[in-house]
Amino acid sequence: MRRKNNGSSYSVEAVWENLDKSKPIYSLSTEPVAQYVWEDGKPTDKIASYKAGFTQDGAEYFQVKFPKKVTLPKYMSVVTFDNITAFQTRYDVYFKADDVKEVK
Repeated sequence: MRRKNNGSSYSVEAVWENLDKSKPIYSLSTEPVAQYVWEDGKPTDKIASYKAGFTQDGAEYFQVKFPKKVTLPKYMSVVTFDNITAFQTRYDVYFKADDVKEVK
């Protein structure tokens, strides 16, 4: 993915600068992975968010962070996201969304 640094916050525009709206997005994960809060350099039992992996033809594998545990569809299902946004740094793109849904 070609990455540009466009500010310091998450935006919808950053999503579509890195993905193609006209191509389907496929789910690669079958279970979301918990991301734990760290304190004093050590993980705690408190879950901060969940992540899952996705891909699109012509794009690299990418992860999307969710604020709550989501139900993921079967492997390689075509999906859409609720309120997806992205944050771009000089070398990386971070995605987050409220939910993921299988396209039927």
